[in-house]
Amino acid sequence: MISSRQLEYFQAVARELHFTRAAEALRIAQPALSQQIRKLERQLGLELFERNNHKVALTPAGEALLAHTERVLSDLVAVEQEMLGWAGGVRGRIRLGMARGLTARLARVFAAFSATYPAVEIELQEQNTNEMLAGLHAGRLDVVTLAAPPPPGDRTLMSHPLGAEPLVLITGVMTPLARRQRMKVGELDGVDLIKYPPGSAVGEIIAGTLAAAGAEPRVRFETRDYTTARALVNVGLAAAIMPDSVARTIGPPVQVVELTPEPVWTPSLAWSGARRPAPALATLIDFMVGHPDLTLDGDIYDD
Repeated sequence: MISSRQLEYFQAVARELHFTRAAEALRIAQPALSQQIRKLERQLGLELFERNNHKVALTPAGEALLAHTERVLSDLVAVEQEMLGWAGGVRGRIRLGMARGLTARLARVFAAFSATYPAVEIELQEQNTNEMLAGLHAGRLDVVTLAAPPPPGDRTLMSHPLGAEPLVLITGVMTPLARRQRMKVGELDGVDLIKYPPGSAVGEIIAGTLAAAGAEPRVRFETRDYTTARALVNVGLAAAIMPDSVARTIGPPVQVVELTPEPVWTPSLAWSGARRPAPALATLIDFMVGHPDLTLDGDIYDD
């Protein structure tokens, strides 16, 4: 019978595709890890990895086993977390995927939650929408804050809206666009603009808005980080479109220009509906749903 430890070893090698790095992550000796993988392959009667010229790749059987492994180990974590919750008080660990741009808005939610439930640990991972959806389905994440509602055809996920917020243009304070307070999206045709990579829900909203207006900006840079985009905008290299709350946070000076028609992003909280949430996760979901004043519907600024 395959043990959970064997699956953990297999998962580490499958993720790293490198025995030495996987052994370092597991904090065991590399020969011991290789021996365990060979033992697992002998038990199953097949090869899980192709090993050629110091390169490691999953075989088709290995790909199939990885899918099962992700689910099995995720279920084991869920069982442990639920039992911890029943053991006394709400406790456990929540693996939370965070959309970039939501951290500032939701930081006080997590601060309030942690103050109320100090025995619950939140492991925060900033990822794009595609990465978070894949993480939810594979069981690597427990809950995510998406930059848009989950795909309507995906009935395996539960979700709750976190409000809505406009996207705005930011430009360098010494650029011609800085004299504008509002402009039409169509006027961005030919403007040097920073792009967000595939998998970004905000990037898809921007692309759709530009296409609808018939605008084709010149893409000068691509980044997945709003801080990087702001730094490039600050020195006048290009303009960028981002959530209004992110644009108005403290940082290198930029000019905020409102857009017409106004693109809007609608973040949401999402989690798997295929399995019952552990007590810690269920408590966090209830806390966020029950405190709309702490999410996007509230004002994070004092002035």
